[in-house]
Amino acid sequence: MPNRDTRRPRQRARKQTGDRASSSASPRQRTRAPDAADEAQSTQAQLLHGMQQVWLAGIGAIARAQKEGPSAFSEAVFEGLRLLNQSRSTAQRLVRDALETAQGTLHSRVGGARSQAQETWDNLESLFQSRVQRAMHQIGVPTADEIRVLTRRVAELNENVKGIAAREPSRKTTARERRTATQRGRRKSARRRGAGE
Repeated sequence: MPNRDTRRPRQRARKQTGDRASSSASPRQRTRAPDAADEAQSTQAQLLHGMQQVWLAGIGAIARAQKEGPSAFSEAVFEGLRLLNQSRSTAQRLVRDALETAQGTLHSRVGGARSQAQETWDNLESLFQSRVQRAMHQIGVPTADEIRVLTRRVAELNENVKGIAAREPSRKTTARERRTATQRGRRKSARRRGAGE
């Protein structure tokens, strides 16, 4: 029993000094979100505190067993098991929280690296395209816009030719008619030369 009485005032003193330390902290420090390192230290401190409690419960159980006999020993064993289970569940929860925080940080960093790599790839792609386009222009390969303009102009010219051909069907002569006309003209000029002599 003396162990219990001496332990309680110490715990109260710790709680009170802890309260004073937190009350003396500035509002900025109290509202600041803990980062992963602070959480890890907090987790370790809580785990150590839980193990210390289990150890103290074991020592108290042994002291009680020596004084009160076998019934007190079995009660102490039961109380020790209860505290051990409680410490385990708390430690598991704290470890799980720390792992989730680390996983979230890792995901955000991987996402940032992925977006940076995509941006670099896009820059390389545009640089490559501009250099290929410049080289093709230097060797005289027309661009897609130039080909579209030429195609449109050829289509317009075809339409104009069709329109002219439709308006003047009498001007069309076949090759045979042209040859016949040329032969007649030669004969006439030969006759004139022969008559003029």
